[in-house]
Amino acid sequence: MKFEDKVARLRKEKYGGKETPELLEDIRKMTEGESLEYLLGGVEFAGAKIDLSFRPMIPRPETERWVKDAIEDIKATRREYVLRCLDLFSGSGCVGLAVLKNLPESTMDFIELDPKLKEQIEISIAKNNIKKLRTRVLTGDTWQGAQGTYDCIFAVPPYVPQSMKEEVMKELSSEDPLSFFDKEDGFYYHTEVLKQAKEFLKDGGALYLEFDITQREKIEEMVKECGWAIYSFLKDPYGHECAIKLVK
Repeated sequence: MKFEDKVARLRKEKYGGKETPELLEDIRKMTEGESLEYLLGGVEFAGAKIDLSFRPMIPRPETERWVKDAIEDIKATRREYVLRCLDLFSGSGCVGLAVLKNLPESTMDFIELDPKLKEQIEISIAKNNIKKLRTRVLTGDTWQGAQGTYDCIFAVPPYVPQSMKEEVMKELSSEDPLSFFDKEDGFYYHTEVLKQAKEFLKDGGALYLEFDITQREKIEEMVKECGWAIYSFLKDPYGHECAIKLVK
């Protein structure tokens, strides 16, 4: 989005079309690298309102596209019972919240490493008028806090390799790097998920896992090595395969 378009959106959505000193201050912040989404305080993601007060990773349109496709897939294949779901590496909670919003018979466990984002997710749960009884919001690393088995697991792990940290940090500006960087070569968390997901999936359950478009070939190799036989790829808005659905 062009800078002029960002200013126009900010003026319309936050200030009701008025020129104010506060608007000028926000424009100054944007020139210094502040994100429009943080200034607006939230975004819409697949029909859900995502609060950004605690500055989690800003939801991406690439993720939104495959999540919408996953929701439609679930609607088409699972009709007769309540879905028990898990959102790993929750961040803002955008993926889990979108599922809850679009599938009213679903429940969701959120697991996020950053303690402050527990409250962030809970704010968005309230903003979307989702009953708390449908949710569990937990602080933990990867599988910490997961209980029993799930019909669907969603995972958007950090997958930027450490070797690219300096380069990517120049572009991040206002976002927390914790959400982006893998511990090792970009596949540490993917490996953790692929190796253990079957323990937490019901028979016939599905895992939806995001990756960078440059990782597609390696991801398929890892999927086969971990013994997954049934899988298919999902695409971003530009036609790139950026996520994979795996069925137990």
